[in-house]
Amino acid sequence: MKLHFDDSMKKKIITYVSVAVITIIIFFSFYNMQALKGFLSSLISLLSPFILGFGIAFLLNKPMMFIETKLLGNLNIKQGHKRTIAAISALIIGIAAVTLFFCLLIPQLVSSVISLVDSFPKYVKDFQVFLDEIIAENNLDITEIQQFFGDRDIFNRLTQIVTDALPQMARMSYSFMNTLLNLVLGIMSALYMMLDKEKLCRHLRIAVYAIFPKDTAGYLLHISETSANIFNNFIIGKAIDSCIIGILCYIGMSILQLPYALLLAVIVGITNMIPVFGPFIGAVPGIFLLLIIHPIDAVYFAVFILLLQQFDGNILGPLILGDKLGLPSLWILFAVCVGGGIFGVIGMFIGVPLFAVIYTLLKEFFAYRLKQKNMDFQDFNDPQNVEKPTESA
Repeated sequence: MKLHFDDSMKKKIITYVSVAVITIIIFFSFYNMQALKGFLSSLISLLSPFILGFGIAFLLNKPMMFIETKLLGNLNIKQGHKRTIAAISALIIGIAAVTLFFCLLIPQLVSSVISLVDSFPKYVKDFQVFLDEIIAENNLDITEIQQFFGDRDIFNRLTQIVTDALPQMARMSYSFMNTLLNLVLGIMSALYMMLDKEKLCRHLRIAVYAIFPKDTAGYLLHISETSANIFNNFIIGKAIDSCIIGILCYIGMSILQLPYALLLAVIVGITNMIPVFGPFIGAVPGIFLLLIIHPIDAVYFAVFILLLQQFDGNILGPLILGDKLGLPSLWILFAVCVGGGIFGVIGMFIGVPLFAVIYTLLKEFFAYRLKQKNMDFQDFNDPQNVEKPTESA
């Protein structure tokens, strides 16, 4: 007996099989999460030059387009030459900005770190004397304190750890050279991506429309454009915000005359890229260091960071980022926690824009479904406007 399948039946079979395959893949992905993480880590390591190149090209796209359209737009030059000049110029400006930043910063950071390493044993001894004085003045039971800390040589062991860490830096040479090679390859791949941006996008569109149905392909391209806008706004806005916070932290610590102001301000500025918890993560090394050097300075620093975080969260952050992410505060906290739990520090950073994309797409989907029912979001501002189901007799 020969079975006959019409188009409707074929679509249903394809849909059911696709759902089953996706469900099986998701199940085994969660079931073998460690193996999946290992595979993804190896894949990301292999593709790191191209991922880095894509990131560089993504960040330099707007400067390149500005140079091409605004500065070179009216010149009588071939379009291909304009793109080449604009791409190389944007890349040179980006490299020059980063190089200038590190040239101004690294010598002072190195000086601060060397001074800290040299003075650390003295700080530890002074802090231990401070603890002995507190124990003597308050008649504390030294036995209980020893049980709490393990033993009183914890600070000496900490000093030994810091001292032993210095020779190990020589072992990082291979990692440094590998990173440097990936950086060079990333810059080269970024240049090619910027030069052939339209061709690469065209090939991507062809592939998407060739693989998926027309409506699905259009929606996938819409997702990519939405994701690009959200990530671009978040990364650039957060970078500007973190630079300002780092500068304000340095100025505030200089006014308070706290030691190692530049070193701690750089740590706070970098960790501020992580939403919500970033300033507090950056404050931990500073509080620990200042607690050893001078405990009251640690209190001043902690209060200052708390005030700085409030200023960033309530004034500066909204002023720079505005409502470009469109995420409520609760979902930002949720995205940071989930992203950090899955992918660590990197997940805490990318979790927010990634969840903002998901939130935006879900919002569009809900709006579409409500429109089909002749409703919109405004109807839910007043519960009386929503039609209640009629009770059956």
